Amino acid sequence: MTRMSPSPSPSPLPLLLPLLLAACPGRAPEIPSAVSGSCGGLPALECRRAEGLLAASRVFSSVRHDLLLDATSSLAPGRGVEREASGLHKLVPTACAEARAPASADVDASTIDFSYVGLAVDQTLVSLDADLAPYLAAGAEGSQVRLRLVAIAFVRDKDPQFFRAADAVTYENDACACGGATHFVGSVKTGGMLSYEVTLRSGEVHGTALQLFRERIAHASAGVTQTQAGGLEVEGIEAQLGASTPRPLAFRVKNPVPIAYALYPVRDVCRFALPAPDVSPSLVDFGDVPYGKAGQRLVHVVNRASVDVYAEHDGNTYAIPAQGSLDVPISWRPKGESAFCEVQAREETLVFTPRDGSAPVVPRQQSVRLVERVRTGKPAVEVRQRVDSGEGRKPNSAASAREVACPADYVLEACTVEGAQCGGGSCEKYQLEASAKAGGCRFACRGPDSVLFGTNFCRFDGVAACRLRCP
Repeated sequence: MTRMSPSPSPSPLPLLLPLLLAACPGRAPEIPSAVSGSCGGLPALECRRAEGLLAASRVFSSVRHDLLLDATSSLAPGRGVEREASGLHKLVPTACAEARAPASADVDASTIDFSYVGLAVDQTLVSLDADLAPYLAAGAEGSQVRLRLVAIAFVRDKDPQFFRAADAVTYENDACACGGATHFVGSVKTGGMLSYEVTLRSGEVHGTALQLFRERIAHASAGVTQTQAGGLEVEGIEAQLGASTPRPLAFRVKNPVPIAYALYPVRDVCRFALPAPDVSPSLVDFGDVPYGKAGQRLVHVVNRASVDVYAEHDGNTYAIPAQGSLDVPISWRPKGESAFCEVQAREETLVFTPRDGSAPVVPRQQSVRLVERVRTGKPAVEVRQRVDSGEGRKPNSAASAREVACPADYVLEACTVEGAQCGGGSCEKYQLEASAKAGGCRFACRGPDSVLFGTNFCRFDGVAACRLRCP
């Protein structure tokens, strides 16, 4: 990675850096139905992928992360950044922090630490209902921005960078400062990115980010372009189309490249600081877990502090060494009554305190919010059908046939016969059918149809045993 030294003096004009990647929490707006056959001139395949990503963005509406997107690796770690009241950022010519060791390229490409799908203005990730006017108001008249639908994924950094205060950091009355900087450029993030982009000019901005993107992608002449970095592959995109609830996505990065930097507050490198640990993934997906069953996932915690800390969660305590890491288990046993597959979501908090209770750190503890998601439902259901041929010398066996199907979101596991009763007290001469057919069962009874004296009949309960499988 190429490093850039901070400028020795301020630039004549402030360098506006709208690079903050922080998704706003809250409920995501409804995604309008897909517009087919347009997609701003994109080919049909890419059109469907763009529509699928837009639908998938609902899942990530509550994920928060402070990042600086920069696929060119042109920023210098430690460089100061000022966060303005408008939410925009600008670089300052001061180095507020310095890395304790050079960045390495030791990554685990098979482990995805962070993934996200959403909308961005230039390099700034914004909520779906964001007003874009402030982003254009910061520029000159006639300025323009890129509105982007992005999917990003970061792979596991096996040798993360840690930082200490640079010479420019000053102290006054125990307060720490670095000129006008509020944050500094942190560790490089390696992974992949896929984006669909349109250009907006100041006179064209009206409505929310979602509305603007939908309008542009609905016109064949909008000039939507697709870019990709790091060989990012996202599986399950088209399954989002027409789905009432978002479907799981699988992210894979084939050729990881630097695409972003962490953004840390200056206070993290002050004396006696207890910075918040990096915890990944930000969205913990438990997958499919039936009601009453326990699902478990691991979250990767990197302790950025110079002291050992305890992580506390759900009554358990885990020790994490200074500038070390640990995988902490998170469990969920969902409950409910739905007869179909449902998506549940919740938020939890990991609390971190110094292992040495007398350590003079500020603040005394840190907390990190976890967003969790699970698809769940009743683990199994039974569908019953009564089969009864009726009594008689020659009952109508064909009329006794019955077919049943498993309900939506369930797959057939077995077809069985219960409580069989037959003429003559025994079913040895009868054929009781329980066979699988088209996602369900077929039940029927065949047997003797003629005797000189007596009655023939066959009756039983046909049972289709169905197991939960969310689509």
